[in-house]
Amino acid sequence: MSEKTVSLFATGLRFPEGPAFDRKGDLFVVNVDTGDISKVSPDGRVENFVNTGGIPNGAKFHANGDLYVADRNKGIIAVSPDKRVGVIVDHYQGKKFNGPNDLFFDSKGNLFFTDPHGASAENPIGCVYRFSKDGELRLLASGLPYPNGLLLSPDEKELFVAVTRKNRILRYILDPPPVRSTIFCQLNGGWGPDGMALDTAGNLYVAHYGGGSVLIINANGEVMERIKMGGLRPTNVAFGGPDRKTLYVTEVDTESVYRFKTNHPGTHLFGDKNLT
Repeated sequence: MSEKTVSLFATGLRFPEGPAFDRKGDLFVVNVDTGDISKVSPDGRVENFVNTGGIPNGAKFHANGDLYVADRNKGIIAVSPDKRVGVIVDHYQGKKFNGPNDLFFDSKGNLFFTDPHGASAENPIGCVYRFSKDGELRLLASGLPYPNGLLLSPDEKELFVAVTRKNRILRYILDPPPVRSTIFCQLNGGWGPDGMALDTAGNLYVAHYGGGSVLIINANGEVMERIKMGGLRPTNVAFGGPDRKTLYVTEVDTESVYRFKTNHPGTHLFGDKNLT
């Protein structure tokens, strides 16, 4: 385990997930159990922002200021700053999604998301999609036992996908085509990897659900550090703070958000841009 100092930032949430920072520095956290999205101020005060009417999970800001959310029941939804909730996409080739879990924007606003609900090692029905900024939906991968968190490499030629039921992270080579995958990192213990974030040195920060820790994995797929959390079920992570050198972690058992300082800042996300 690492000696990094982990502190409690906010509490009183209900199955917290999908941490995402807006450009003002406020943290938005999804409450899976209630359908609420909470807004957490920089001093840790929690207030209800909006109820999505669904089962929200992963979340990321679009550069236009909307919060995009992977919702198990409603598909991919967008929540505007004035709290309007709308469905972006909810089916592929006439069939409803299994139940989206997490998402990630590339630098141009194309959206990648996982669709795992109901998938397991015995029933590998999980999928990964790419929804272009022009509205074209493409299936990137299928037959997966619960694809979960995901993110792109800085050059956007590789897509990393946490596969919870196999306790591993896959690396998909997107460019040059065709899309192909390799095992980036095989984990041990816990239930499996969940949400992820990337720092400027190329390290992955992975919420290890059931393992009670955040794993720091280098560019070679080696686990360098394990940072213990306040409970066994960390779900997701996001970089925040003025210098982007603080990692915020949602955790289910304690219904809380924790944070700790990192050696390198997190990479900038599409939502950090200002298109409004």
